[in-house]
Amino acid sequence: MLSADLIREARLRAGITQAELGRRIGRSQSQVARWERGAVTPSFETLLELVRACGFDLWFRMLRGDNSYDSFINRNLALTPAERLRQAEAAERSFAAIRNAALAAVG
Repeated sequence: MLSADLIREARLRAGITQAELGRRIGRSQSQVARWERGAVTPSFETLLELVRACGFDLWFRMLRGDNSYDSFINRNLALTPAERLRQAEAAERSFAAIRNAALAAVG
């Protein structure tokens, strides 16, 4: 369904109708409607063409999965809001001390 949502979002942001999008790429309005409903999934090349016809570009990157932050996230999710606030305040005090020391060294 991601491609259907992407096509519809690009078309709506461009302020054009399904018929206009179809005209821009040489396809029918009914074909555009099928893509937007998710009844048919366009090829990646067609998806790029649709998005570009709306005046946008589609970028993506493939990266290796990184779950190195999972333990940090889970540890913090286990804290109460008050504990999180105390940690944030302590961190801010530490960062302020570092900033002040750096400013004193420069100035």
